[in-house]
Amino acid sequence: MNLTIYASDVRDLDEAIEKQFDISNYYGTSLFDKHGRLIAQHEYEFAIEPHTYLALMMDMQEQINELREELNAKL
Repeated sequence: MNLTIYASDVRDLDEAIEKQFDISNYYGTSLFDKHGRLIAQHEYEFAIEPHTYLALMMDMQEQINELREELNAKL
């Protein structure tokens, strides 16, 4: 992640930092399902590098979803 800040941007520094940490600004809102959770990597329209934090979070969310489905099936 590259964050370039010029002297004229200092007044909006907090906003610039917040924007850089919002992954939907870079990857788009299609990264999330209707509940605001990350979708599985294989459902996303673009490739995600497999060893990035985002890929790990997507895998964890997919595991959570699978466990939730198993639990609901048993109830």
